[in-house]
Amino acid sequence: MTIHTAFRFSFAVCFLCLLAYFGLPTKVLATGEFKASYDVQYAVAPSGVTIVTQNVTLVNQFTNLYPKQYQISIDSERIQNVIARDDGGVITPAITQKDGKTDIVLTFNQQIVGIGKKQSFTLRYEHLDITQKNGSIWEVTIPGIADDPDIDAYYVTLEVPPTFGANAFTSPIPADGRRWNRDQMARGGISAAYGLLQHAKLQLSYYLENPKLTPAFSEIALPPDTPYQKITIDAIDPKPTSVRRDEDGNWLVRFDLVPGQKLEVKAQVSVTMSLESRTDPPAEDIQIRDSYLRALPYWEADNDKILALAATYTTPRQIYDYVVTTLAYDYNRATQNPVRKGAVAALLSPKESVCMEFTDLFIAIARAAGIPARQLVGYAHTTNPKLRPLSLISDVLHAWPEYFDKDRNVWVPIDPTWGNTTNGVNYFDKLDFNHIVFAINGMSSSTPYPAGFYRKPGQKGKDVLVEFIDASPVPATPPDSLEVSIQFPQKVTAGFTANGTVTIENKSGTAVESATVLIQATPLSYSVTQTEHDIPPFTKITIPITVSVPGSTTGNKGRLAVTVNGQLTNYFFDIQPLYWLYLALFGMVGSSLFLLSYALTHVSTWNIFRKHS
Repeated sequence: MTIHTAFRFSFAVCFLCLLAYFGLPTKVLATGEFKASYDVQYAVAPSGVTIVTQNVTLVNQFTNLYPKQYQISIDSERIQNVIARDDGGVITPAITQKDGKTDIVLTFNQQIVGIGKKQSFTLRYEHLDITQKNGSIWEVTIPGIADDPDIDAYYVTLEVPPTFGANAFTSPIPADGRRWNRDQMARGGISAAYGLLQHAKLQLSYYLENPKLTPAFSEIALPPDTPYQKITIDAIDPKPTSVRRDEDGNWLVRFDLVPGQKLEVKAQVSVTMSLESRTDPPAEDIQIRDSYLRALPYWEADNDKILALAATYTTPRQIYDYVVTTLAYDYNRATQNPVRKGAVAALLSPKESVCMEFTDLFIAIARAAGIPARQLVGYAHTTNPKLRPLSLISDVLHAWPEYFDKDRNVWVPIDPTWGNTTNGVNYFDKLDFNHIVFAINGMSSSTPYPAGFYRKPGQKGKDVLVEFIDASPVPATPPDSLEVSIQFPQKVTAGFTANGTVTIENKSGTAVESATVLIQATPLSYSVTQTEHDIPPFTKITIPITVSVPGSTTGNKGRLAVTVNGQLTNYFFDIQPLYWLYLALFGMVGSSLFLLSYALTHVSTWNIFRKHS
């Protein structure tokens, strides 16, 4: 949000207007007759009501002019308890509220004429939209100002109650440690959040149909774990056939469908979000990371225009700033089920962009510049769709990019769309607690589709319901959530090999970040250790095992010991010595000879009997 100034003058009389709204600056009349200095205080009550106090001083630059009125237009009707005064006493404000705006006009008590003369006054009001509690997090958003030469000084202070908890982030940091100055406010507003973890409950619906005459299967994407969000699948109905994690990190849930089957899948999901990466991420596979540099539909990283931009804007911050300042959000197009254009087409009509174009252009330039980048699609909470709009019509979803920070070895989400629509709020250094990832698109620029894209034809209502809650953190995955099953012969023979499998199943609705598996066979010399990362809910991992049994092994009991994250599972089997095999072979040969001898003897006897008969 940006504050803009506009002045109106007549001989010996000046009307001063301060217009606060979202959009581009509009200078309506001459400037230079007055210099304005501001000391603006934002004091937040424990209830979230924000008391705004503006201490303003106007300095005449001419001898024959004086300010008569001050006007402020605030882009909210949630303004109350307005009071004002100047050196002449109390000022009765004229207040008009309509069309989502509040206009306040102050007529000064004194007419102070003369160059260098000062008109000082105070305006105080309660603003109910500056501070909001969303789930577990308190959010404060303070508007910026226009870079107006008539604003000589502008200082802002912010006070919040200790009950808000720890400061998660403040952007930008106050210039002197306590106050923001004019230059900072002219570059955009102030954004702050209090609290460390955000919690939400999701109810998701997916409609699947198999119109074929043969069996088929369908995979849907459930919201996955990311470095900044932890997912728990509280319930899913019906139970899926299987779950797998793709190269982007999506959780793909498979359902087998018989011919003509229609299926509605319901999932209840809990989300815990943080601004800092939850864990130290494993090293990205170089080959996979390089695939995030490829040109794909909508991300034309090999296009000449994109390559030229990538040669100029070589860092993620430079690309972000370019996209934010080049494209303009088209609110009308956002309501018309917009067709995705891609990065190159976005440059042809930059003023007709929605979140898809902001995202596609960033990704295309980043990939062309050698910076791995991909798209996140999901839910972004907003209480002001003009400030923080959502562009994907299906259940009001949103798209934003992320890039891979090679120094930190982590994916970093950003939102150039909201950076544009908020006139400079910093969505690069820190995102916020309002973005929930439903699907990650990197290997493909379009798939997998997120929840909200599986709507039943003709169905009314929402397929995505999100409720932010004030709750405790999601408990860690219990140690017994991994179930081990062993398939192995009950008897093995010395001198031979035995084959089997060890299956590890995550029975919980929470992903297991790491599982160390140790498989040992005794008294045999067999030991295998491996580590599995990011095992999604309800996923099975099968490890094949091949155990060689030395020929010298004597008859004994054997044991397979499988230890997963410290939990032991045993499987016992019999070991037959090699001579047992020989005994069995001799027995088989002896039995065969006996049967053959018996048969020959009886044949001879039968022949003798026939002769005598």
